[in-house]
Amino acid sequence: MSRPSHLILFLLLPLAALFNTVANTEAEPAEKIWQTVPGPVAARVVRVIDGDTLVVDAHPWPGQAVRVSVRLRGIDTPERRSRCFSERRAADQARGELERLVAGHETVSLINVAGGKYYGRILADLKAGSRDIASAMLQSGLARPYQGGKRLRISCPETGS
Repeated sequence: MSRPSHLILFLLLPLAALFNTVANTEAEPAEKIWQTVPGPVAARVVRVIDGDTLVVDAHPWPGQAVRVSVRLRGIDTPERRSRCFSERRAADQARGELERLVAGHETVSLINVAGGKYYGRILADLKAGSRDIASAMLQSGLARPYQGGKRLRISCPETGS
């Protein structure tokens, strides 16, 4: 290798190391940025699973759709698979209310969309028109506030537990 080639290589190596350092420091914040998508992301409701979960076809890009289960942020509703009849009845009422709230809306909006530990679901705020659906569910009395962690255990008069 000639002297000018050595000189160019000698000058470029520190520049390459600097570029690699900058690229690595920029990658970390980018990963954190994509942990939550602020939205809104337009979506079409496919079906309501229960009072706090539904399946949507989200449209994050033109001509693209992603089918995904959405857990509504900030609420918890009774479980349809409970052994307690009154809990199952309350779950059916909550599911019916969520269906009513999203009915008639061609699209809904997913906001503050996050992935994570929700059994394959995403976590998001949901709006149908200008109405915040979690707030409407709380106002109906068919949902409880929920910020994660252990869920409130419901007593069941039929089983004595």
